[in-house]
Amino acid sequence: MSRYPYNISCKTFVGRVILRNRCLCAGLACLVMVMLGRTQGTDPNNVGAAKVIEISAKKYEFTPNEIRVKKGDRIQLKIHSVDVTHGAKLDVYPQGSKDKSTPGLKFAEPDQNGKVEKNVDQVLEFVAVAAGTYEIKCAKLCGMGHGRMKAKLIVEE
Repeated sequence: MSRYPYNISCKTFVGRVILRNRCLCAGLACLVMVMLGRTQGTDPNNVGAAKVIEISAKKYEFTPNEIRVKKGDRIQLKIHSVDVTHGAKLDVYPQGSKDKSTPGLKFAEPDQNGKVEKNVDQVLEFVAVAAGTYEIKCAKLCGMGHGRMKAKLIVEE
């Protein structure tokens, strides 16, 4: 009598278990991606006018390099490149956050975060839903100092 269910061999049993686990993992990954897409793309229930903040980008700095906003504010960042093509990409989780389940910044159009077009000002609109410090990085390789081109968005309670 076999130790495995349905009177099958060990090799067949292990193969079925591995296949089942792969299917479960793939299904779980799809569910997580759908849920993240829903929370990123939905319009947060903040109907107030956006606070417009203009940022200029030039080799190798953002001006201003520190921006302070209040939690719950709807923000519109307008990034203008002064010299060469630059762009901004904001981390959606605060620095030092171990919880990656809910982003602290909810974008109206998540695909615009980090998107760069030549000779076009970048506009990022989001709601600051969690307090913390968020890093802003240059999204377009702009030269030797590209890695140092950073700014901070500080969301206060």
